This record gives sequence, C-alpha cells and structure tokens, in this order.
Amino acid sequence: MTQNTPTQDDIAPQSVRRRTANPVVISDPQAIRALAHEARLEVLDELFASQSTRTATELASRCNLTPSAMSYHLRALEKYGYVERAANEGDGRERRWRAAGDQLVVGTLSDSTAAKNAFLNVQLNAFRERLSSEIEHRDQERRAGIEPGPDRAPVLTTGMVFLKPEQRDEFVKKVYALVDEYEALALPEDRGIDAERLYYMLSFLPERRAEDS
Repeated sequence: MTQNTPTQDDIAPQSVRRRTANPVVISDPQAIRALAHEARLEVLDELFASQSTRTATELASRCNLTPSAMSYHLRALEKYGYVERAANEGDGRERRWRAAGDQLVVGTLSDSTAAKNAFLNVQLNAFRERLSSEIEHRDQERRAGIEPGPDRAPVLTTGMVFLKPEQRDEFVKKVYALVDEYEALALPEDRGIDAERLYYMLSFLPERRAEDS
C-alpha cells in the first residue's frame, strides 16, 4: 500500500485508510528529493504494493534500465530507509530487495515546497505517460477493427461533486475503503513480477477560493 501524498495532514490518511503495522513516513526534505526520479518511484510502487521481494534484475526489467543502474538506485533508496535487503531465496546468486514497511507516507515537511513539488511532478509525469500509452493502445485497437467491451473504463474521468463537509469526509473514506478492500484480495502468489496490474491515481481537492489564501 502506498500513500504518496505530499502533505500527510491534508487528508489524515490514518483515518481514511486502514491502519498498517509498519508505515514508512518521510520526514526529511532531502529524503523526498531522492524520490524525484521515475525509476525510483516505480521501484517503490512495485515493492510497497506487492509486499514481495524483487531482485535488481527484475526491477530493471520493469524500468528499462540495466541491473547495475538499478542497483545504484536501490542503494540510494536504502540509504534513506525506503527499501532494505531481504534474505536470499532460491540459489541466492542475486540479492533480493523489499519495502522497508507496509505503507509509504510522504508527510508534511516544513519549508520543503520545492522538494514536494519535484516529487509530485515525477508522479504526474509517470501517470501522464501511462495515459498516453493507453490512448495509443486503444487507437491501435480501433484501427484494427477491435471493438471495446461495453464496460471498459474510460482512460480518465474527472469532475466535481457538491458535498457538505461531512459528506465529503464520508465520500473520501468510502473510496479509500474500496481501494483497500481490493488491495487486500491479492494473495502473495498473485503479486509476482509478471502479475497483471491496474494503476490508479486518486486526488480529492476541495475548492480553494481567493479569500481562502
């Protein structure tokens, strides 16, 4: 599970998401700057979401990097306490890595707006690339005459709802509860390096008017 939010206090993640036994909370601006790299973000998503071990070679294959380059990024993430070396499995010829906890929370950091924005930009860029890739895939299907299923989700849905504060809190909690429910369904054997993945990005932004500034 990941809670990649630049300001932990804004949505009180411990109240809207199920409590975890071992969260990794980032409280150092320098540590958050270490996340402003697409490959490192992909590694953290993979390790925290799967709660499984991976080798540098396996992670490199997902990030289009060489194993040696991935090993460099893993050591950097280890330095800041995001990942740790796991016990070797199988023949033990290659070191395995795992997340240092069961949830990653980017907390409120004083005087670190630039670091938080750098991390946020990496997240948005990665998701934008996934959106573009999906649009291209669907265009290829259309040109090939492949009809999508009637229930296929749109590439992106945005909008707004009119809610009172208490309704807003309930809405956010219900959405997170649904995500948590389905995250918990995957068994360890369902979280392999070649498993099917569905990416999502959630953001709940209350209206900020000029007088609120």
